[in-house]
Parts: sequence; structure tokens; C-alpha cells
Amino acid sequence: MALLEGKVAIVTGGGRGIGRAHALALAAEGATVVVNDLGEAEFGGEGQSNSGPADEVAQAIVAAGGRAVADTTDISDWDGAGAVVRAALESFGRLDIVVNNAAISRFGPIDVISRLDWERTIAVNLTGTAALSHWAAAHWRETGPEPGRRIVNTSSAVGLIPWPGNPMYTASKAGVAALTISCALDLAELGVRVNALAPAARTRVSATVAPDLMKPVEEGFDRMAPENVAAVATYLASPLCPYTGRVFGILGDDLTVFDGWTVSRHLNNAERRWTPQDLQAALADVPLQQEVTAQAIPGVEAAASPPKEVLEALAALEKA
Repeated sequence: MALLEGKVAIVTGGGRGIGRAHALALAAEGATVVVNDLGEAEFGGEGQSNSGPADEVAQAIVAAGGRAVADTTDISDWDGAGAVVRAALESFGRLDIVVNNAAISRFGPIDVISRLDWERTIAVNLTGTAALSHWAAAHWRETGPEPGRRIVNTSSAVGLIPWPGNPMYTASKAGVAALTISCALDLAELGVRVNALAPAARTRVSATVAPDLMKPVEEGFDRMAPENVAAVATYLASPLCPYTGRVFGILGDDLTVFDGWTVSRHLNNAERRWTPQDLQAALADVPLQQEVTAQAIPGVEAAASPPKEVLEALAALEKA
């Protein structure tokens, strides 16, 4: 019997890239799929919308003997996200799995980005994830506890180990990671396991940012194939996964498990309020950089934040 036989899943951003791979992989394991994709022409979340991407994936699933419908609801609208849940219930009578994959990305440092850049990125990446999770969980609470429910969110390594040049995307994906843990705590009583992916694969965004790295390989293992990510999403959506509230990184065949922020030092001031001078002395041996465990991001041997050159630039300015 297929892993997901009898399950109904929603996949947002399911018309292209990683989302498309998710939808096809879930269907291959027996799930019925609502393929949600607004179909915007541009990867930055602009341009004319169309149903083509969602329709194509839904038709591919049906042609392979599965069941699927296309949906073009804008999940960044809180109430609109409820329509996706209703579509699943009206079409198939139940909902078991939510894969929050839809995302956009815009680039620029905090002093360059616009209010629209910020608001649209947060709306799609973070609010969209929260909104669809809200409506799915509200339905599950109304129907009562039942085992086998799953939410799979999409965070990012840059949300957990921030990089420069994209503050709104970084913030949104950090928010998704925290939201994942919070929802896992809240929804366990309803039989819901909530986990997140931090994927690296070939998408419209990554192909634009790193075109050489993202080229398909002619032979051998394609590390950047979206299907590598979909395999992990299928595991997280299946009865085989015992985890909840965890974030898993995946690049090719490299799987990582993120443990989030940890406390590296605890200092006590003997029931006296800290002064700036006290803090200067107490923190004197705390490294300026936050060390990151080697291989926390697949393919990156070691990292630290902020990078050495950032600290050197600040020190040079302060000495001038």
C-alpha cells in the first residue's frame, strides 16, 4: 500500500520548481492533491497571474492515475487562504496534509528595499504559511483529534544562519522556523505533526541567483534537482516520520538537522543591575563572531556570523 493512500494534501506554490516536485511525489505515494499556485509570471511575486502552472501539474497527476485539482487562490490573503482548505473539503471531503511551499524573493540591503518589497515578501512567505495553517488547524479542531495529520513548512538555511542582501526573505524564513515549532506545540493534541524544510534546489529564484551552480547535470546524481527535496517532504508527510517541531535541511543527498538558537553563555551579576562598564568586563572573552557548526549548511565547511570582513570594516570606521 502506498504511504499516503487515502490522504488529501494541499501544496502551495505547487505549479513550479520544488512545489511541483512535492505535488507529484505526494501523488506518487497515493495522496490526492490540491495544487495551489497563483501562477505569477515573475519569481519576485509580480506579473500577471494565470492558472497554467497549477493546471499542468494537476493534469499530470490525473494522467498518471491519481486525483488532483488546481487552485489559484492567493494564500497571502488571510481569509483567501481559507478558500484553499474549502476547495480540498468540497472536492475530496477531507484534509490530512498541508505543504506550505509558496514563496517569493526580492533582493537588496535594508536601506535599499521598499516597503512593498518587505510587505509582499512577508505576506507570501510568512503570513501565507500562517494563514493556511490556521484554516487547516481550525478545521481539524472542529472535527476533533485524528492521527496522521501533517504540516510541512518551508524555511531556509538563510533564515537560520542569516546571510546579507535579503533581509525580508531572511526574516520571513526565520519566522517560518519559529512558527513551525510553535504550531507543533499547539497542534499535537489534534494529531498534527509540524516540521519544516530548509531546502536548496533548482528553482526560478536560485537559477537566477546562481545560474552556473543550478544547471542540470547531463549524467550522474543531480544535486540540485527539486525531486531531492520532495523526497524529504514526502517522508515528513508520511506515517514513517515520528518528528514534530524540527527543521531539516536538504541539498542533494546531504541532510542536516537544525537545532535553532542555543545559549552559549550565562552570566550573573550577584543581584546587582548591570552597568555598561560591568558588561564590558563580563563579556570581554565572548567571541565577536557567533560560531556555526561545520556542515550546518550542506556544502559549507564552516561559517561564522558576522563574517570577519564585517568586523574589520566596523573597526576601521571606528578608528578613523
